[in-house]
Formats: sequence, C-alpha cells, structure tokens
Amino acid sequence: MQITVTGAAGYIGSHACLKLLDDGHEVHGLDNFSRSFERTVQALQRAGGGRFHFTQVELNDQRATTAALKLHPPEIVLHFAAFAVVPESVQFPLIYWHNNVGATVSLLNAMDAVDARKLIFSSTCATYGEPAPAHIPIGEDCPQRPTHAYGESKLACEHIMKAWVQSNAHADRDRGVVFLRYFNVAGGDHLARIGEDHDPETHLVPICLRAATGRHPELVVHGNDYPTPDGTCIRDYVHVEDLVTAHIEAIKVIPHRQTLAMNVGTGVGASVLEVLRACSVAAGREVPFRMGARRDGDPPKLVSNPEKIFRLTSWRPARSSLEAITQSAWRWFAQQK
Repeated sequence: MQITVTGAAGYIGSHACLKLLDDGHEVHGLDNFSRSFERTVQALQRAGGGRFHFTQVELNDQRATTAALKLHPPEIVLHFAAFAVVPESVQFPLIYWHNNVGATVSLLNAMDAVDARKLIFSSTCATYGEPAPAHIPIGEDCPQRPTHAYGESKLACEHIMKAWVQSNAHADRDRGVVFLRYFNVAGGDHLARIGEDHDPETHLVPICLRAATGRHPELVVHGNDYPTPDGTCIRDYVHVEDLVTAHIEAIKVIPHRQTLAMNVGTGVGASVLEVLRACSVAAGREVPFRMGARRDGDPPKLVSNPEKIFRLTSWRPARSSLEAITQSAWRWFAQQK
C-alpha cells in the first residue's frame, strides 16, 4: 500500500513510518523540520530499503503540498503533523490555529487535488478538557470541552474533517476519516533505531531520563496533594509502538462517507511518581526530583475507556506496561551523545 505520513520526522510519525516500512508498505514522509530532525529521516531511509520517500514541505503551502502528494499519490494519509505543547498553546494560541488547523485545511484540499479519500487523524484526549469524575474512565461520548488552544485546534480539525467527509460537492467520492484520540504516548522503537527526540523536551519519561543522567535539572513534580493514592496526577500511558499498531488496525475500519472516533489508551493509569520510579529502574540510577506547586489545568486523573477500539478492531496494547515503556525509551536514550 502507498501511504503518506505527515509529520514523518516527528516522534509519533517517525515510529509510524518505521512500522509501515517493517510491514512492507511504500511510505512517503512529509515534514518541514520545524520541530524535528533530519537525522530521524536518515534513520528511516536506512530502515526503508528504498521504500521510504521523503519530501520537505510546509503543509500550509497548499500548492507545495499538492505537488508533494502528486509525487506518490497515497491510498491512505496518516496525519500527525501538529504543534503539541500545551503551555505554548496558551501563550501563543494563534500559532496553533495557523499550524494545526490551517495546515489541515491545506492538506485536505491537496488530497482532493490527487483524489486521496482516506485519512487517519492524530487527535488527542485533550479535546475532552477536564472531564467530571463521572466521565472517568473517558469514553468517546464524553463531552468535548478543551481548555487550551492545542485541544481546541485538534477539535476544530475533527469538525473540519467531518464537514469534508460529508460534503455534497463531492458526494461521489467515498471519503472516510478515523479520529484516534491518544492518551499519553511514551517509549521508543524496540530495536532503538529511533526514539523520542524533542527540543525542548516537555514529556515526562524523557525528562526523567535526562534528569537521571544529568542532562536536565532535577524533575519538578507539580503537586502531591491530588486525590490519588500517592497525591500525584494519574495518566494513561500507551507505548508508541502500540499506538502505531492502532493506526494499522484503524485503516481496516475506515468508514464510508463518515468519520469514526476511537480512544487509544490502555484503561490503566499510572501516577507521576510511579513513572519516575520506573525510569529510575530502567536507567539504573535515581531520578532527582523535588515537589512543586500544582499547575493550572492539570486534572487529577485522565484514563481512557478503550472498549470501543477493542470492540471494532483487533487492537490490544502489547507493550504498554511502565516497564516496557521506560526500558525501550532508555535503550534509545542511552545511545545518544
């Protein structure tokens, strides 16, 4: 299958490319390197055996995006490209509307130009905002009330894609989109070919590993007075390779002239301190940390109800234990200079 991946040099997009290549697909990666690295593309080219093609392109440039898609017309598009730093989205919301929403509109227009009709969208549990306790674990029927521009931009993309799918202007086109609403993605390739590589780093597992090796100041745990067993926030962590497998399974259930939303999580939560301890074990050294004040907008507990994706697909998380997540993250991290 010929598959186009946007955000192909990013954390999740690159792992998706790797899995697709390992499965024998032809993959065309798109990225502008605004928050990713050429070294990741080089790793994918080494793994691809000539089946990985890459085009550097700005998705907001519709003409350039159309030209890129024409190079390798896709049967499926996996759309990962986005900015995803919550505090930044609060400070600079227009950047998120421009980059996440504007680029999505441009991509859909480019897909129309090459008659590409099927898309898997990288959405997020952030579209649910801060659910009431009665909605936890979080199902797809939980009200979507995002509390920051990142979540708002992703929800706007969902609305735009729904309109695109249902457009009467192209009723003859059998369009379909799956929204995968991720929870907390972590870990790395099991062969350590690529890993989680952000600059600056904002995710808990790599920050813990950097702190353990002296490459980051001590970790600040934001709040230890939440109504959870150890007082720290609880999140649902899913291994990036499990997440990518969910995309493969989602391709099989893309609906006809409809959209389909599915959560991707394990249904099991882990606290900040539990993640910290797992990182210490994986790295073989203590993660230095101190307690800090709560951050505004941090819900005590966010855990998915994955029943829908379990029911509609054969997907099950296979590598999403904290041990597997942190050890895979460490294997790649330990190789970096």
